[in-house]
Amino acid sequence: MSVQITDCTIRDGGYLLNKNSEPEFVKGVMKGLADAGIDFVETGFLQTKVTGETLVYANSVDARKYLPENKAHTHFLGFCDNSRYSINELDEYDGKSFKWLRISFAKHEIDDALEFCKAAQEKGYTVQFNPMDTISYTDEERTVLIEKVNKVKPGSLSIVDTFGAMYLEDLVHIFKQFDSLLVKDIKIGLHSHDNLGLSTALAETMILLAEESGRDIIVDGSLFGMGRGAGNASTELLASYLNKYHGAHYNIQVLLDTIEKFIVPIRENISWGYDLPMFVCGTEHAHVDNVYYLQKNTGCSARGMYEVIKSMTVPQRTRYGTGYSKTDFTNLQKAYDDYLYMKGEGKA
Repeated sequence: MSVQITDCTIRDGGYLLNKNSEPEFVKGVMKGLADAGIDFVETGFLQTKVTGETLVYANSVDARKYLPENKAHTHFLGFCDNSRYSINELDEYDGKSFKWLRISFAKHEIDDALEFCKAAQEKGYTVQFNPMDTISYTDEERTVLIEKVNKVKPGSLSIVDTFGAMYLEDLVHIFKQFDSLLVKDIKIGLHSHDNLGLSTALAETMILLAEESGRDIIVDGSLFGMGRGAGNASTELLASYLNKYHGAHYNIQVLLDTIEKFIVPIRENISWGYDLPMFVCGTEHAHVDNVYYLQKNTGCSARGMYEVIKSMTVPQRTRYGTGYSKTDFTNLQKAYDDYLYMKGEGKA
């Protein structure tokens, strides 16, 4: 049984920077993570449409400029959203850039994502396969997913807590199902968000579950928890825990230096982490853009956000799936207008 860490600072944290940051930041963070011995490091976003953002790449060649000369034992990752990247854009693996790919996909995109996975493997890459919002799948749907994944055999299959809605009991149930059905040499991953303040606890729980079952796993984090909305588990917390209790040898001093030099200054202008709007998203299984919209356009209180989002259907809250747009807030605005009307503050 082995436990590895994937750091998502550049990619998940990159959302906070609108996918743009100074090259020195990207290079410094990547070098610090490699020097600290972190196992996997995301490099940014693979997208078909590239419009000049520093963290968006057309292929592996574009990412080379940020990778440290001394990669040590760190594997670098290219990340793509199934709906935003075509396998036709991906170059053959040549040993000069990232070897691993991570593909994220919605439930209705499973078959397309599996085809991408197979094609990427044929081009020489190893794939981390990340079904978004894994908690929303029924047991039967997860069983079908795992059966399909077993035939393709990516490097890992992840439990993805897209909306920070997962409790420890949920993780235990899903991990045991994954572990019982998934081919043994496929690692199980975990990517969580900290809306309920549980990201690190979820990771530590999965480590203990894996220790019992003998399953190799990968847990995700980011430096100082940096990520959109409530952020992620903190890489430094995961590394320290693994050093103390599981025989790992991550360099905590280097992580601290990297955080103080590159992450702490960003917090002067950009915020992330647990707060009441993020709690609402987590407890009501909702996309963070809902509360961003309500904050910007309505001045809604936390209680108001809770009641507005609670009144919506689950597909409307998550903003994923066939027929739902990530940029159309009509359903949310209607739910808010209905909320005002019920309070006697709006028009019929």
